[in-house]
Order: sequence, then C-alpha cells, then structure tokens
Amino acid sequence: MRRFLLFLGLLGMLAVPTVVTAASTTDGTLSVKRGRATINVKLRGTVIGQMAKGTIRIRDLGPYDDSIPQIRHCRLRYPNSTTIACTGKKILFRAVDGRFVVRLNGSGIFLSAVGRGNVTITGAANPNFPNGVMAVDNGPYQQIPDFEMAFALGSTTP
Repeated sequence: MRRFLLFLGLLGMLAVPTVVTAASTTDGTLSVKRGRATINVKLRGTVIGQMAKGTIRIRDLGPYDDSIPQIRHCRLRYPNSTTIACTGKKILFRAVDGRFVVRLNGSGIFLSAVGRGNVTITGAANPNFPNGVMAVDNGPYQQIPDFEMAFALGSTTP
C-alpha cells in the first residue's frame, strides 16, 4: 500500500502543470476628445463615437458575423457590400464586437476604441485650431500630433 501511495505521489508531482510560456494578448484602448484629425483604426474589437463635421467610412472585415456597423444622422453610401460611408454633421457611429477598418476625417471627433489592431492618426496642422487630445492604453491625455503617428492597440505579455 505504501508503494502504491508513493507511486501516486510521484505521479502527481510529475503531472503538476508547468507555467505556460506562450504569450497572451490583452486589449488596448484609444480615447480621442475634440479631435480635428484624420484617424484610421483597423482592429478586432469595438469603436464608438461621434463627429461634429466630417467624413466617415467603415469597412466590415467580417461581413458574415453578427456585427453590423451603424452610422446615424447622414445620408449613407455603400461603395461596396462590406463598406458604409457618409459625409455630414453631428454624425454618430458604432462598430461593435467585430473586425473593422474605421476611417474618420473631420472635426469635433470623440472616439473610444477597445481591441487589438493598428491606429494611424494625423492632426489637422492648422495653427488657428487645436488638434484635440488622445489617450492610449489608459495613459494620460496628450495632444494629437500634426504629423502622422502610427501605433498598435493591445499588447502581448510573455
């Protein structure tokens, strides 16, 4: 009986799970307030917001899933079967829980994005008007730069 218990003890020690060394990914966040810029967001996740005046184009990279992007307060155009676009004022938009490419060009942009992907942002570069502010991954708000800035949303932790 002792040999059997010793055998089970040794077997249990060998069967202890080891630390997994594979990398895990976490969602990143982007927040834009009072933006006067061109913003391109390509991600798997959610983008919601509003724009005082400008142009928006949302491309659904997963057209057969249940996530349908929505744009309100403008006349919609459908350049192709996976893209929705419009130009107008007081635009509301959301693209929830899917894979999207969202392109914004305008002023008065308030945007929140959560997910994993890539972002490119370029301020309007007009010295008479501020570009607005942005925060990435719970960092402090900073001015939107006049030059093109690209970064990744989400991180990989070892």
